[in-house]
Amino acid sequence: MSLSKVNKDSKLLAKFGYKQDLNRSMKSFSSFAISFSLISILTGIFANFHFGYSEVGPWISLSWMIVFAGQFFVALIMAELSVRFPISGYGYQWSSRLVNPKLGFATGWLLLMQFITGFPGICKTLGLVLSEFLSQVFSIQVSDVTISIIIIWIITLIHKNGIKMVSYINNIGVITEIIGVILLILALGFFVTNGIDNFSISNITNDFKFSDIGLESFALSILLGAWCLTGFEAAADMSEETKNPTKIVPKSIINSLVTSGLFGIVIIMLSIILLQKDIYINGSENFLTDLLRNEFGIVLYSVILLFVIAAIFACGVACMATASRLVFSMSRDSILPKSNWLRSIDKNKSPGNSLILIGILATLFIIIFNKIEVITSVSAIAGYIGYCGIIYSSFYLKNDTRIGIKTSKVLKFFTLLWCVFVVLCLIIPGQSIEGFETEYVPAISTLIFLILGLIIYIIKNKNKNAIL
Repeated sequence: MSLSKVNKDSKLLAKFGYKQDLNRSMKSFSSFAISFSLISILTGIFANFHFGYSEVGPWISLSWMIVFAGQFFVALIMAELSVRFPISGYGYQWSSRLVNPKLGFATGWLLLMQFITGFPGICKTLGLVLSEFLSQVFSIQVSDVTISIIIIWIITLIHKNGIKMVSYINNIGVITEIIGVILLILALGFFVTNGIDNFSISNITNDFKFSDIGLESFALSILLGAWCLTGFEAAADMSEETKNPTKIVPKSIINSLVTSGLFGIVIIMLSIILLQKDIYINGSENFLTDLLRNEFGIVLYSVILLFVIAAIFACGVACMATASRLVFSMSRDSILPKSNWLRSIDKNKSPGNSLILIGILATLFIIIFNKIEVITSVSAIAGYIGYCGIIYSSFYLKNDTRIGIKTSKVLKFFTLLWCVFVVLCLIIPGQSIEGFETEYVPAISTLIFLILGLIIYIIKNKNKNAIL
């Protein structure tokens, strides 16, 4: 892309009151990759398929499609907003500029909690997988906590080397994940066509009647898609590092979701068909992993697991990218503690101090909380409440005939209802965490982070008023 085009992007940013501090070097595939890897379809389905299938059986495919439809409308609205405001900090910036700074801070804080709490969870998941892999394959015993902390700082160092290095690593990770998804689909398809006799959809629906599913079970089954099909907004958060963001970013948001959603439903449907074998009728400790071990054998299963490991790592890289840019954007407007320090840009044009903060927090969460779910359970709840703030703010968009993507207020209304519904699904049924008597630890943890955000907002405003 020509220098004049990059200068045009910088001039557009200047209209919003900011100078070009970050390195604008990301192209279309890198933009798509950052969103696709944060969604991380392999990571999400491997981690959560058992939970959803245990609740509603084969009807998990219906739950997935419902979530996909709802999230597609969320993506459309975010794509529209990303064209109007191609600024790092996405939801924080959108809500601040369309409604007011109070809603902007609230939305930004919620989205920040989504990634600050999600990042250590991703690293802990990778630590557990690698620890088990090393133990089973090489008979090497390494603590998952140690591996998790090493992963956190490897990802931090990658980011400290600049966005070009991040894009390069993430692009490789996404290509690897796509190859892994295709390999998994082909393998599942082979075993379906060669190992299932007299299969029919009617057999499944007769054995698992939709009328027998309770409302609570259906609400919980929604969570498979709700946990997986999120993160497509990452491209918007990287707008200030993307060339021609008003054209590239909205496509990345939508394409990453559509690609992930379609890959996901194919994997789910093929897995459901194989799970109709008699061997799985009496239940399983983990339906998907047991299925893959039994059908694929240890060698092919281990190969698939390597692709999953690559996908989880790429997801961690994308998560830190999104979190650090959100911290940078909010501190740039002096609304976070130590904003002067957090908004600092290093020699590689990365928000270096924001990266260090995220690395330290993630390390502390891993060390302090034996049950990391206490922290990571905040991620989805905070994220979807943040989505509510974004959708609400979109009602304040003024019509612009020059903008290609336009969403009606009716669509926005139903999308807002959808996000509220997902929040209720995440909170009301309750999710048990070993070691806790209450099933509402996720809601309580989220409330604590919300109170912390309120305290920070009050203190910052009090200091600001004192200065004035």
